[in-house]
Amino acid sequence: MKKERVLLGMSGGVDSSMSAWYLQEQGYEVVGITFNTVSPLASPGSRQFILEVKALAAGLHIEHHLIDVYDAFKKEVIDYFVDEYLRGRTPNPCIRCNETIKWKLLLEESERLKCDKISTGHYVNVVKKDGYFHILKGLDPAKDQSYFLWNLPQQTLSKCIFPLGSLHKKLIKEKAKELGFKSMANKKESMGVCFLHGQNYRSFIDEIKPDLRENLDNGEVLNSDGDKIGTHEGFPYYTIGQKRGLNLLKNHGECVAQIDAENNKLITAPKNSLFSDHLIISDYLTNNPYFLNRTQKVDVRIRGLDCVPPTPGTVELIDNQLHIHFNEPVWALTPGQSIVIYQDNIVVGGGIVDDIQFNAHIES
Repeated sequence: MKKERVLLGMSGGVDSSMSAWYLQEQGYEVVGITFNTVSPLASPGSRQFILEVKALAAGLHIEHHLIDVYDAFKKEVIDYFVDEYLRGRTPNPCIRCNETIKWKLLLEESERLKCDKISTGHYVNVVKKDGYFHILKGLDPAKDQSYFLWNLPQQTLSKCIFPLGSLHKKLIKEKAKELGFKSMANKKESMGVCFLHGQNYRSFIDEIKPDLRENLDNGEVLNSDGDKIGTHEGFPYYTIGQKRGLNLLKNHGECVAQIDAENNKLITAPKNSLFSDHLIISDYLTNNPYFLNRTQKVDVRIRGLDCVPPTPGTVELIDNQLHIHFNEPVWALTPGQSIVIYQDNIVVGGGIVDDIQFNAHIES
């Protein structure tokens, strides 16, 4: 019987590499593919990255392909990331990459290479419910990455297989050492935005836009009454709820509540006034088109890898807009960030925050 071919996205880390081993153990023929998004192909960083990935593929005895997508990645993801901050928003570049680079290309290349399935080292699972495919939270709560995959379409989800979704990271690393991949298992994990390589996003923007800080320095900080209470270093360097970096005339105890990108101004408000009990989203996706035929009780996650539990609430569709009502007010919603909706640990949809209304006040 012919083995099913699985196209596996390989980044050189322990998760994707061990996914290859687990897929082989499950009887699949694994084909590795690496998308170079690190830097221009001829740069030392990319050359080293490619050598490491190819060595791993050879050690696992799998077919491997490399595609240089750095130029497209820079245009679609890096430039988008910077441009969103220049609009006064806080972007999630992983969501952008899903639809324009990574998962788009995985699906296309799987068809070209005649692969039956596609896979990555994400700690999630796929389930089918009411005839539609959904992302299911990974078993390891410390590694669950379901928040970052809410915008995968049905065509992609129908081909996905995630071998690490029912495993804990500790077990993965122990197994890698047992198989002789000790250096890979001990390799420092990349956290946060991949192309920042641990760098602060503000420093990254300065490198991309070297004159920006000088041109925007000493912008005005206004309170909710319109009174000037200080200055700031440039609006792209701030997010909603931030206090650090505000040069206030005195300690007003206020946080950034609004970013006026057009006029390089920050509007502040007391921390306990930055709560919202509902949100309206126009840019959204639901896995099951019939899910929103009635009001649904859901759990809502407003940030990714953090220890804050999801917020219970309800969701309903009104005039083609997603209306989310939180059981308890949530703090510091931010334009540009993702809102992910769950039922029973299953991702049922998500969306991008466009505008916010702070309409709830919590007594301190």
